[in-house]
Amino acid sequence: MTLNNLTHHFLIAAPSMPDDRFAQSLIYICRHDKHGVLGLIVNKPILDTKVPSLLEGLDIEVEDDSVMEDVALEGGPVFPEVGFVLHTGQPTWASSFAISENVCITTSKDILHRIAEGQGVEHYYLCLGHASWTKGQLEREISQGDWLVCPADLSLLFEAPFEERWHLAANKIGVDFNFLSDDIGHA
Repeated sequence: MTLNNLTHHFLIAAPSMPDDRFAQSLIYICRHDKHGVLGLIVNKPILDTKVPSLLEGLDIEVEDDSVMEDVALEGGPVFPEVGFVLHTGQPTWASSFAISENVCITTSKDILHRIAEGQGVEHYYLCLGHASWTKGQLEREISQGDWLVCPADLSLLFEAPFEERWHLAANKIGVDFNFLSDDIGHA
């Protein structure tokens, strides 16, 4: 694996993560290029923020009962008032772009109308805010041991329970956080 392009990979916060905003976070990397990195935290639901109330706040009428209990995710600390829709399918929506073969991101309002009608996409998250790094910043943080990296997969991204994702991603690369300690050299 090269650190030059971590698009469609997970960042797993190390147990010793120095930034509390990212403690036990699992971040899905949406873009990694010469300008920097953009990712979304995908394991921290905002339990008191339901998707229907956000849609209604945008004057979008919710017609599909299946979205009534969907919660928004804390996408990251940068611009928490901006919503991103991470979804399966193709980049058919305005301002949508493909991250991988079957995962896209968009900031377009047209997908929200379709979600409200129950015709949007098979899997989606409405993420508030994002995480970003300037050129070279994430690579430094990885080399300092702040983050572990593993390839992303759709089942972990869209199907695993939120509270298990951090551990499951670590297990995927052979790391069991239950056996790690921050107290190195102490008996």
